Amino acid sequence: MRDGMSIIKSYTNETEAQIALEYLKALDITAVIEADNCGGMRPHMDLTCGVHLLVAGLDCEKAAAVLKESPEQSDAQPWTCAGCGENIEAGFDACWKCGNKHLGKQ
Repeated sequence: MRDGMSIIKSYTNETEAQIALEYLKALDITAVIEADNCGGMRPHMDLTCGVHLLVAGLDCEKAAAVLKESPEQSDAQPWTCAGCGENIEAGFDACWKCGNKHLGKQ
């Protein structure tokens, strides 16, 4: 671990960790990613070792609360538009074809 920083969340890939990192940076929370995957040469190690998001001690509680409130794309499910019947991929809250909003998102 880096001096004065604590792991607030671990991910199974660097992409998810990078999204969280950028979200925290947008809120002026200093954070870094730590991954032991040989500099990206062995990405499979992310699954076993994890990709860690570290935050400075003073911002840990705020960062943890922010990440807990942020929407997770992995929780989203595909859905069918009630307006036109189009199959919509997970993560979208409106139909790309007719513009109807997802019933669970109104």
